[in-house]
Amino acid sequence: MKSSFCRICKSSDLEEVMCFEKAPRNIERLLESGQLSRDKAVELHVYQCRMCDHVQLLDQLEDEYYEEYLMSHSHAKKMKEFQLQQASAFLQHFGLKDAAVFEAGCGDGQFSLTLKGQGCHVLANEPSAKARAACKEKGLNTVGGYLGTGVFPSLNESFDAVVARQVLEHVPDPNDFVVGIKEILKPAGVGLIEVPSLEQAIENDRFFDFFPDHLSYFSSAVLTRLFSCNGFDVVQVKRVMDGEYNEVWVKKKSQPNLLNIQQAANNIAGAFRDFLGKESKVGRKVAIWGAGAKGVLTLSMVDTRSVSYLIDLDPVKKDRYTPVSHLQVSAPDRLLTEPVDSVIITALAYKDEIMRDLKAKYSFKGKIFYLAGGQIKEC
Repeated sequence: MKSSFCRICKSSDLEEVMCFEKAPRNIERLLESGQLSRDKAVELHVYQCRMCDHVQLLDQLEDEYYEEYLMSHSHAKKMKEFQLQQASAFLQHFGLKDAAVFEAGCGDGQFSLTLKGQGCHVLANEPSAKARAACKEKGLNTVGGYLGTGVFPSLNESFDAVVARQVLEHVPDPNDFVVGIKEILKPAGVGLIEVPSLEQAIENDRFFDFFPDHLSYFSSAVLTRLFSCNGFDVVQVKRVMDGEYNEVWVKKKSQPNLLNIQQAANNIAGAFRDFLGKESKVGRKVAIWGAGAKGVLTLSMVDTRSVSYLIDLDPVKKDRYTPVSHLQVSAPDRLLTEPVDSVIITALAYKDEIMRDLKAKYSFKGKIFYLAGGQIKEC
């Protein structure tokens, strides 16, 4: 099965940048002698997205790919030392003590064991039944399946950290995978993601870094974009393991609270009504300064019948009318011929300048107010 879209930005504007006429179907599976007669080479086509620069294959991995897959780095002393340093730096930076950690695609469980050895409570996720069995033999708690949107609803917001090392390059839909990470992380939870470095391949003409097992080839820039666009702050991205891998640390963004903005919009009509009512009751006249976007929108939401007039310094707006509220715009000189007692400033970016002009140019002696969310406050 093939995808004709960019795995990151979904653009269909893909350019083929490499083609190998002969490549193995998989590089992780070495063959038994009885399998040799059935083994055939495949063509490998590599594409780059013209929109976001992501590099990828169009092919997907077979459904049974992970059934016999067993990634093992535990035999390599250098990898063990690197993983210990990597885990220690990550945990120390984010102050993760006794943390609940989910490792996606844990393989033989070596990194999960490293995290467990540093006091973490680890759930090791691995699709391969053979790999899960190996992890269980090492005393790890395991779960099968592929991390993605809605895959583990019972685990939502359960983990302080999620780790995915050498996994994302195999995933057919990286955006879905990252959303899955976000779902199971607690608010302000963090992640450590490691992928092969595209920069390493480019810098050293490494054709042998491209093979059917890896569907995506991540640069630091694309990796940053992927997480930034899916609800994460990127804390750092760096090359590790002698430049072989790109490692990114991310932090789950808090959902912006827009309810207070809606409440301010709901309140502004009442705030204007109460303010104008009080001013009118004691015989004070009110003008509005600001026929820009903020003022026009606000005035469309309130009862302006008690407003004496609207002023703006922009000569292009003079004598025109605001939509909905239908207030005619006057030049500030009107303050000299038709004095008012109070001025409400809606042009907030120029509030200080307007205050100075009111006093210096127009000898204004009254009270000056400004729009503050759903309130009217005195300067």
